[in-house]
Amino acid sequence: MVPDVVATAEYYHKTLGFRSDEDSVSPQYAVVWRDNAAIHFAPSEHAPAGVRIFFWVKDVNRLYDDVRARGAEVVELLGTLPYHIRDFSIRDPNGVELVCGQDWDD
Repeated sequence: MVPDVVATAEYYHKTLGFRSDEDSVSPQYAVVWRDNAAIHFAPSEHAPAGVRIFFWVKDVNRLYDDVRARGAEVVELLGTLPYHIRDFSIRDPNGVELVCGQDWDD
């Protein structure tokens, strides 16, 4: 649930490389997808609060470079955690934290 469905779908399309069918985006509903992940948006007066979404990805290094080049707000830089997950976090315009990562063995 987001305050502006069209603007949110546009951000996910332009900045994060998600796809959508042009005729499926309206002020009342939109769905965007990238690889095997899909996110549905519907209108709300308030931005979501306390939402953090984790995406397992195949090439976290490539995705990190891609979304940075597109201007995403990175809140946690790409790094490898002690429990062998390599990830990074970005924040969408609604304040939702999106974490992208993959299993990582150096």
